[in-house]
Amino acid sequence: MANTAITLTNEQGALVPSQLSVPVNSGDTVTFSTSDGSAAYLFFSPDAAAALSPAPTSPVEVTSAPATFEFTSSSVGAYSVYFETDASVTFPAFPVVPSNLLMLEVDTSNINFGVINDKTKG
Repeated sequence: MANTAITLTNEQGALVPSQLSVPVNSGDTVTFSTSDGSAAYLFFSPDAAAALSPAPTSPVEVTSAPATFEFTSSSVGAYSVYFETDASVTFPAFPVVPSNLLMLEVDTSNINFGVINDKTKG
């Protein structure tokens, strides 16, 4: 059985995973950790939570100790997980496209990459 290690890196306030997706195969595991030991919060879609053991209850906190889950299914589903720096954040809607991949989602809705946001119009 395969283990996929996902490292989350904080890029200007957005947690970016080390890869875009993980194949959903019964018996395989996925491990989440942060590159610098800071806290990250994982929000799993309902299908993803149902296909993992132990079944995650969102949000799952990941700090210096990694979190590991085992896939209990190989069926197609709407599998995704969002990564946030704050446990109380309202994350975007989960994608609903069925696949055999756990999609690792980056929420950039509150990030202004390289822009000074002074509420003026250009």
